[in-house]
Amino acid sequence: MLRFARTTPSAHRAAQARLGAARRRFDLSTIALRKAALDHVEGEILVSAALRATLARLAGSPGSGL
Repeated sequence: MLRFARTTPSAHRAAQARLGAARRRFDLSTIALRKAALDHVEGEILVSAALRATLARLAGSPGSGL
């Protein structure tokens, strides 16, 4: 018993082309997501460094109350 209907060679090639295109789009989406995540982490590192520097400056200034 066949699970899938037999397709013509041209229909098979077309299906392979669509699958290949979908895989490429998925790969590009994955790359974009990874880049966005790394950019976010780098941004958080910069914000953290700025906050630490500000807190250290405020802690060292007289009358800061911290």
